[in-house]
Amino acid sequence: MAFHKSIGSEVADMLKRTKQVVSSKKGEAYIYVCVLVLFISMLVSVIIMYMGLMAQVQIQKRDVKNKLDSCVAEYATEAFDSIKQGDNYEFMLDLEKLKENAYTHLGFSAHDASITYDNGNCTMSRPIVTALSGNGFGLTATYTVSFPISWGGKTFADLQVPITVTSYYKFK
Repeated sequence: MAFHKSIGSEVADMLKRTKQVVSSKKGEAYIYVCVLVLFISMLVSVIIMYMGLMAQVQIQKRDVKNKLDSCVAEYATEAFDSIKQGDNYEFMLDLEKLKENAYTHLGFSAHDASITYDNGNCTMSRPIVTALSGNGFGLTATYTVSFPISWGGKTFADLQVPITVTSYYKFK
C-alpha cells in the first residue's frame, strides 16, 4: 500500500519551503522577490491598460448613442410638426432622409470612409445605418472602432471593436 500525501499537506510543505527561502539570511530570496515584483507590476499595468480601453469603448458607444438619439428626436419633432399642419403621415416619415441625417449627425460626409475623434484616441469606420420601422421609427448603426494599444510611448497594435447602437422612438 503506497502512501499519498493530501493536497493540503503538499501546499503546507510548499509554503514551509517558501518561508524558509524568504527568511534565509543568505540572500536567496532576492531573485524571487525581484521576479515576483516585476510580474505583479506587469500584470497591474496590463489590467490598467485594459480597463482604460474598455472605458474608452463605453464612452465612444455612449457618444454615438447620444448622437443617434438627437437625430431621431429632431426628426420626430420635424415630422410631427408637419403632421400637425395637415401633411400626410406616411409622406412625412421618410426613413431614407432619417438615415442621411444620421450620417451627418455622426460626423460623416458623403465620401468619408472613417473619422478620427478629436481627442485622437480612436478611429470610427463608416457605419452601416439601418432604418427601423414598426410601432415607431429609429436607427441602428453598426460600425467598428479602432483603438491603438500603446505602452511606454510605443504603439503595438490596434484593438478593433465591433459595436452596434440602436435608437428608437416608439409611438404612444
